[in-house]
Amino acid sequence: MSERSYRIGVLLYFQDASGRLLLIRRARRPNQGLWCAVGGKLEMSLGESPYECAIREAKEEVGVDLLESDLALRCVLAEREYEGSGHWLMFIFQVKKPLSRLPNAIEEGSFSFFEKCDLSGIDMPALDRSILLDRVLCEERGGLHALRACPAAGNRPELLVEEEWIRG
Repeated sequence: MSERSYRIGVLLYFQDASGRLLLIRRARRPNQGLWCAVGGKLEMSLGESPYECAIREAKEEVGVDLLESDLALRCVLAEREYEGSGHWLMFIFQVKKPLSRLPNAIEEGSFSFFEKCDLSGIDMPALDRSILLDRVLCEERGGLHALRACPAAGNRPELLVEEEWIRG
């Protein structure tokens, strides 16, 4: 069995002032053709932190300048064998600074805003739907979740809760 290392990345969940969620319809792999959060990989050769990566990705993909205080870390997700491409460690942020406009399309894909009640009807990765609908965005009080996703039969990975902290 070959040894695989983790890829480390961030996902950013932006909203506008009315609470609609910004998603990107991915133009390339992974998740080509699906609606996903904005995100990207850490520049590990530079020693980039997850917060630094989130700020950089927000500027590159959405055209928004963020500060660390604009970000709320909501989930750390370890995912084994994502699409057969290896392991991922994802830091998932909710962006506290609302967007004032829809970003322009980029090479990665095109953007749209969605009402939370409409998320169940769009094409998005099964795990993103689980994290979004069940934990990260629908818990209005906030919190932090440590989750592990493992390959399972069918299209949907098995999601294991390692730890949860919900603000009371």
